[in-house]
This record gives sequence, structure tokens and C-alpha cells, in this order.
Amino acid sequence: MSSFDIEFAAVTDIGKIREKNEDNVLISSDLGLGVVADGMGGHSAGEIASNIAVSVLAETIRKVNTNQLKIPENFLPKLDPAERKLLMAANLANAAIYSTAQSSDIYRMMGTTLTGVLFDGDFATAVHVGDSRLYLFRDKKIVQITTDHSLAMEHVRRGLLTRAEADHSKIQNVLTRAMGIKKNIEFDLLKFPVKIGDTLLLCSDGLYKGLSENDMGDILREGSQLPIVKLCKQLVRVSNDKDGQDNISAVLIKILPAKKLTFKQRLKTFFSRR
Repeated sequence: MSSFDIEFAAVTDIGKIREKNEDNVLISSDLGLGVVADGMGGHSAGEIASNIAVSVLAETIRKVNTNQLKIPENFLPKLDPAERKLLMAANLANAAIYSTAQSSDIYRMMGTTLTGVLFDGDFATAVHVGDSRLYLFRDKKIVQITTDHSLAMEHVRRGLLTRAEADHSKIQNVLTRAMGIKKNIEFDLLKFPVKIGDTLLLCSDGLYKGLSENDMGDILREGSQLPIVKLCKQLVRVSNDKDGQDNISAVLIKILPAKKLTFKQRLKTFFSRR
């Protein structure tokens, strides 16, 4: 059991110029899960890929939680249960997208990014592939937790581009890793402790094309007293106003002090567990 409450909000917007929204978002307070996926490929393929990514991920976690699905004993036994569950769910989602891509010529190039975070106790576990991002806003400072799997970031790592140049580079949209392209792909798996007062932001690249890290930090700082849904809408709206050349999606997650239960609620919780 965790020692805090978690509040979720999600907003997705088509942006100013795209004909369809190929992003998909998912939040589930009962699973303790937030996910953003940014699809690619023509003929609605990107939309389908990102939808499969978020739905299979959530459905697998739900099935593991309710013992409808067992994690094989030989599946990465050195990882902890939350990491194994999240990674198995991501692998099954990738397999579902890959098999759909192979089933028809019009879907052959379908793929999607995936950035998801699962809460377990006082920890968050993130699974990530592509260039959607997870940020942690803590003590009024924002930090990117994930690493982009893009050609631009590859060039930054090699010292060929600065971070600022990469953000406006023509190769910014070229991914080096994504779901659905291969039968087996490598996901980044990250685990870190969370504390009361933290805010996590998951987003597609459409959001950070319009907002710098400093912009995001300013909005989160200034809007700290706003309802989380309003704050999430504000991030998307400001990014759309400044850029809007792509679909824009954001999931905001706030870590709040645990609510004190009334005697009646405690009684209900006690009997529901028996």
C-alpha cells in the first residue's frame, strides 16, 4: 500500500494542421497507470497502433492483477513484480501491433511510441520507447526522466548537435526505436521513488515542440493550486498556441497526501477486503 493518494488527468488535441489525431492517452486510477502513445503510419495506421499500445498495456496489467493471466516464472525473474508486469504488458502490446502490421499492406509501416508509468507502493515504474517523454516536477524544478530514442538525440549524445539545435532539427522526428516495427524490441524500464508534492507529466512530442522545459516548469509552478484537469488543459492549449504543428497529448499525475477516511469509509474498506 502507498502512503499517498494519486490524482490523474489526461488531455489530447489534434493540433492546428493534422487531419487526424494519432495520439492515444489512458489514465486508470484503479490500476495506478498513466500512458501516452504517439502513432505513425498512413491510412489511420498510427491511430490504430497507439490505440493497441495503450489498451493492451492496460488490459494485461488488469488481467495480471486479477489472476486471469500469470507472468511466466522464467520472464526476467530478477526484476521486481511491478517491473515484470509492466514490461510483459509492453511486450504483449508490441506483439499485437507487429502482428496487425504484418496482416495487411496498408498497415505495414504502422508503429507507435509508448511512455507509461505504473505506481506500486511508494515507487513509480516507467516503461518507454520512442520520443514521447516523462518529466518529474519536484521542489519547483522539472527534470526529463526518459531518454528520447530519436536520431536527433543520438546526435546530441555524440556531440554533433546541442540540445537546442536538436529541438529544431529536421531529423527530430526520425525515431531509432518504436513499437510495432520489429517482433521484439527493447524498452527502457525506469524505477524511482515518488513523494507527496511530486507531479509527473507524460507527453507526446507535440507538447514539447510548443513548450520548452522552462515553459512547462513555469506553467506547473504558477498553476500549482489549479485543479489538475485545468492545469493539463492549459499545458496543451499553450503548446498549441505556440506551435500546433502536431497532435498534442499530456497526462498529469499529482502525488497528494492520503485522505483521512471517515469511520463509515474505514468500515466499508474493512468489509470489502474480507
